[in-house]
Amino acid sequence: MSLFRSHDPFPVVEQAPDQRRATQLLNAAMTYAHLILRRYGELAPFAFAMDAEGQIARETIEIPRLPRDPEHQYKLLTEHIVERIRRGAIQGVAIAANVRLAAPSQEGYADAVVLTIEQQSGHALQVTVPYRIYGGQLFHLLPRRVALGQHVVEEGPGRLFHSSLRERASENS
Repeated sequence: MSLFRSHDPFPVVEQAPDQRRATQLLNAAMTYAHLILRRYGELAPFAFAMDAEGQIARETIEIPRLPRDPEHQYKLLTEHIVERIRRGAIQGVAIAANVRLAAPSQEGYADAVVLTIEQQSGHALQVTVPYRIYGGQLFHLLPRRVALGQHVVEEGPGRLFHSSLRERASENS
């Protein structure tokens, strides 16, 4: 019998490699989303990608002026990521968008961050994280606070890696 007991309230749970990579991408994206929502009160589409070595970085688009329309910005970001996938530069990606929910979440939140997480292995998830922003009024005298709701995870077919593989195969033909 051991004299020492583990007092860790969150014991380490072994995860499959795909799950571990998806969790790392989710954590990076939600940390960034929380920071931006708290600072600015709004969120434009963004993405984080994981390279072959497992390093995660935010993806940026090199254009002179970003479009004001979030849908157009999301499209440009997706095209940029598909090009990086085609070159073999990334093994996983998380693309985020700010959405208005059709029906409020169980907490009563109407807005959400929707993350599409895809990996080269074919593992693909869509994670919806409802949120509500409190404060930030009265010329920013009240600090802005972001409350996150219970996230919803759905597995689905990957689109980005499959489309880039099809394009690469048609180029080789």
